[in-house]
Amino acid sequence: MKLFKQVDECVRKGRLDRAIRMLHQVLESGTNSLECYIRLAELYRRKHNWQSAIGALRSALSLNPDSDTLRKQMVEMLIESGDFASAEQECRSWLVLQPNHPTPLELLLETYTTQMDYGRALQIAERLVRLQPLSPHYRFRRARLLKTVGRIEEAISDYEHLAFAESEWVPFEVGLLARIELESLDYHQLDTLFHLLMEDKVFRLKFIHDPVVSARERGFHFSRVGEAMLEQVPESLREMPKFPRHYGSYH
Repeated sequence: MKLFKQVDECVRKGRLDRAIRMLHQVLESGTNSLECYIRLAELYRRKHNWQSAIGALRSALSLNPDSDTLRKQMVEMLIESGDFASAEQECRSWLVLQPNHPTPLELLLETYTTQMDYGRALQIAERLVRLQPLSPHYRFRRARLLKTVGRIEEAISDYEHLAFAESEWVPFEVGLLARIELESLDYHQLDTLFHLLMEDKVFRLKFIHDPVVSARERGFHFSRVGEAMLEQVPESLREMPKFPRHYGSYH
């Protein structure tokens, strides 16, 4: 259509207001064009005019109420504008019609994560994993949320599932990120554990006898690679000089 070519030319030249006026002129002529509303929404979005952008998208949805693409754009725009309550409402309404549709669940996950409402975000991530247990992306999202809320043992289980998968269903980049996360968790815990070994002689003696069991008893949760590393530590500890008597609270 010639009009849209002219609108595109205005956009290329940075004349967004001119492009918007042209689209409004078409609508004012009595033509309810779905394409006009979609383009208006995007132009208003570029200008951060959220109220007009959302209004244009609602008009587009009224012409095509069954469009998942338009629904997705609406929620994304609401999140981007900071209207999280409306974004959640849109997702919930969508899920009433399609309870197991992954897209509104993904958007709801994004809504809660953006607000740092990690508890509710984790509930949605767990629901997505149940719906699609072979999805590496959903499992990775859940693992990160588990780590954030302090459920380290469960996070490690998810990361290991991705990092050491032998099948091709886990993309290389997801497996690599999972291994990086595992390494980070292991080294962070190792740092804490080493400080504890220096301060607590009783724990140190137990650790030398059985490093994995004693670490678990103190609440550490290492990956299988991390626990293999623990097995190498006692020999180094045996070679260390004894602590001076004035260190620590054990004599």
